[in-house]
Parts: sequence; structure tokens; C-alpha cells
Amino acid sequence: MGRLGIYLKDKIESEIRDIVQLEIQKGAEPKDVSFSSTCNELLRLGLIMHKAKNSEETFSQKEWNREVIRKVGGSREGIIFLLSMVTEMYLNSLGEKASDKIDEVLSGYLTAIETAEDESESRHFVSTKDKNE
Repeated sequence: MGRLGIYLKDKIESEIRDIVQLEIQKGAEPKDVSFSSTCNELLRLGLIMHKAKNSEETFSQKEWNREVIRKVGGSREGIIFLLSMVTEMYLNSLGEKASDKIDEVLSGYLTAIETAEDESESRHFVSTKDKNE
């Protein structure tokens, strides 16, 4: 790994130190996040942006969003399909009729998945509900 001696403006250095402190406050261990590793990541992202700026290709946020939604939706459907198959195999191995109990078991799984998604959404996204409600 190369070593560089560079000069940073005070404001940039302060912002990088703030990023490091924020990561530590979020639970990262000080040994895992450092000024050097943060600078390295920011330079890597800056190089990606620089290459994209000089590239003939244009970035379309709409296309990106469409692709992410398509893949996430497909992943969710695949997980439900696999969960159904594994549940049916499990119930059959217990000697129970899978057709009788599979809907009940899957309903519990899907409810748990939706609850986890809702909790994750509330932690990571700003609520769009009216504050007067």
C-alpha cells in the first residue's frame, strides 16, 4: 500500500475527522475506522466520480432505481419461494401433512419478514407521515 504525504485544508481535515467520529458513534471500533482508511475510501469514491465524469456514458438515476427495484423484488420473490419449499420439506419430514399446515407457518414467516422490513425502514428513512396525525 502506498504512502502519501499530502496537505489538506483545515476544513477538509475537520470534515474527515467528523466522519470518523460519526462512524465510531454508530458503533464502529476505533481500530476499524481511522483517518487514513476514511481518506482512502473518500479518494476511491472521488476517483470513481472523476472517471464517470470523463466517461461517454451518462448515469440515469431513473434507470438505476428501476434496476434496484427489479432486483430487490426478484430477490424477495425468490426468498418466499425458497421459504415455501423448505417449510414444506420440513413439515413433511415431521410426518405432518404439509398442505394442512404450510399456510399457517408461511403466514408467520411472512409477517416476521414484513415486520423486520417496517422496522428497518423506520430506522433508516425519514417518515413522510404528517406530524399532526
